[in-house]
Amino acid sequence: MAGSQVAAEADTPDVDDAHNTNLPEWKRRCIATYAECKDDDWQGSCYACFRYCEGQQEWPINKCRPRRGKR
Repeated sequence: MAGSQVAAEADTPDVDDAHNTNLPEWKRRCIATYAECKDDDWQGSCYACFRYCEGQQEWPINKCRPRRGKR
């Protein structure tokens, strides 16, 4: 089980790559949105949404989005 956890952690995007001009623009957007998701504690699984974004080249805002503010 520990091996699968290490593999999943290795797939976590490097936030610095959001500025890597060697990557396609859609990939940089996915990475930047992933970082925002993690930093701001969005609802949904940031990692699962990042993986979706890698495949579809767009962030699934219906699955991962900012939490609503407290009233």
